[in-house]
Amino acid sequence: MEIIKVRGICRNGKINIFGINGSINWSELSLTEHPELPDECELELTISLNQDDFLSGKNGIVWATYSIRQVEIIHSTLLAQNINSEINNINIGKEKLFLLKVTNQPDINEAIDFIWKSGSGLNLKPDWTYSEGETNKSFEQWLSGQ
Repeated sequence: MEIIKVRGICRNGKINIFGINGSINWSELSLTEHPELPDECELELTISLNQDDFLSGKNGIVWATYSIRQVEIIHSTLLAQNINSEINNINIGKEKLFLLKVTNQPDINEAIDFIWKSGSGLNLKPDWTYSEGETNKSFEQWLSGQ
């Protein structure tokens, strides 16, 4: 999942990012020695996020979706299961991603099992497993009782 692209200029193994006062050493980005790049060449860096982090329970995050409707319904469903959670959001490019965060550490694995891991729960698939713009079919099937 792509988060942001930044552009900069490479000078002596340092990358000066446009719009930011400061630079990044190549060694901070890679364990390999910086390639032989001509001074003043432009670079574009893409910062991406591991999608599994949105499902792993890390920092209490157990689910992510592009749909406010979906996150609100799952939030309410967890509450009915006596699992307290809160809804947060982050912007990824032009999209808003809604995060479901379980507030009680011992409930995290139970919430993960209920939402997507166990076949006896909601059995949802993440939004990003579907083509862009397509609705989350697993969520819609669960809502309709199929």
